[in-house]
Amino acid sequence: MSLVGYVVIFLVGIGILLALFLRHVGKKMYTSTKGEIIKKYENPRKALLVIDVQEGITGRMALKPYKDTEEKIKMINKVIQHASDTGVEVVYIRHAFKDSFIYRMLTRGRLIEGHPGVEIDSRIKVISENNFTKNISDAFSNVDLDKFLITNQVNELYLVGLDAVYCVYYTAIGALNRGYKVNVIEEAILTHKTQEEVAKLYQKSGIKLSSSKTLTEKEIY
Repeated sequence: MSLVGYVVIFLVGIGILLALFLRHVGKKMYTSTKGEIIKKYENPRKALLVIDVQEGITGRMALKPYKDTEEKIKMINKVIQHASDTGVEVVYIRHAFKDSFIYRMLTRGRLIEGHPGVEIDSRIKVISENNFTKNISDAFSNVDLDKFLITNQVNELYLVGLDAVYCVYYTAIGALNRGYKVNVIEEAILTHKTQEEVAKLYQKSGIKLSSSKTLTEKEIY
């Protein structure tokens, strides 16, 4: 066999190994967690989770902008303001990978811990210091979030942000696994999928897609 033939075989082998590794990384990243079922609180509270609206994903460093990002962020800010006005805990979730070659390659460095891309999108209204990072899709993978919600006796969650079929979705599953009532606010989630695809996925998984009216008792467009 010629040298070119060996080189081709080597490159094909590397490609297969890389594909298998990325598949393994994807399975590990896109998953939901399980935890203890929350207690029945005497005075239960609500919390709003603002998920992954970051400079490296929706902001100035985004590689693949989401459709209607500006309008969605305006809606997210309205929901945040209403939550603040009505005593609902507002919690910010950010995705941040530990530094490694593979994650630098996958995200072009913009979601590596310490990179400006990890910071909350500058257009988002920040009204609390409740800020938690995660390195897989389900925000409950950060045990500090679990502890915070339990300490504050939260039993109902409202989810906004992105991506509707990834981090919002898997965080919703993680919350349901723990006994939370979960409302994903349809007007305030971002995704590259169609509305029909999102609705089908959520219906299949038992996740409730809600209007902003669920939180505000009136539409807040």
